[in-house]
Amino acid sequence: MRRLGAMLLWTIAAAAAAGQQDIWSGVKPWMDLSRITPATLSDSQQAAIRRLLWTNRRSIGWECGGNELTQMLKGLTFENIPLSETRRVLLVEAGAGCARGGQGSNGAMWLVRLDGNSPALMASPRDGFNGWLFAIPENESHGYRDVVLGWHMGATEGGLNYLRFNGKSYQGVGSASYTMDDDDNVKIIPNR
Repeated sequence: MRRLGAMLLWTIAAAAAAGQQDIWSGVKPWMDLSRITPATLSDSQQAAIRRLLWTNRRSIGWECGGNELTQMLKGLTFENIPLSETRRVLLVEAGAGCARGGQGSNGAMWLVRLDGNSPALMASPRDGFNGWLFAIPENESHGYRDVVLGWHMGATEGGLNYLRFNGKSYQGVGSASYTMDDDDNVKIIPNR
């Protein structure tokens, strides 16, 4: 019986490792992110998004409170991100301050679906939506494309988080590390 249990665990671990490898095989680092454009939003749309994030301030996951939080919300950037053919999705990023790392590359980010003036939170830092946008793979789930985020850990290395929409929000489905050589060639190493 122990032998059967050990074989079952090994099979599950091997399947999980193969699944991790499969999701990373389609990731093209440094894809053309030129389709991510600054979003033109009305004052009321910006205010609605700021209210949404204020209401969900626990989702920030960074040490932001009081005046720091107010300043962070004023310094947000809004970009259109092509994740759906039918819905408008914004990549909202924290500017300089309490929700951005000292070197500026790692920061709090949110995905917000915008239906007119009504925003809906799809991903937050609490869900692991931190760092910087690394790639948008072709894979799609529930009508939204997957997202890969990077986290700088040094000039030539970092971590990656693969997120997929589950019908309600984006959640991590895999992680990896990457290394980069002097010619900007990137090697992705899936975590087990």
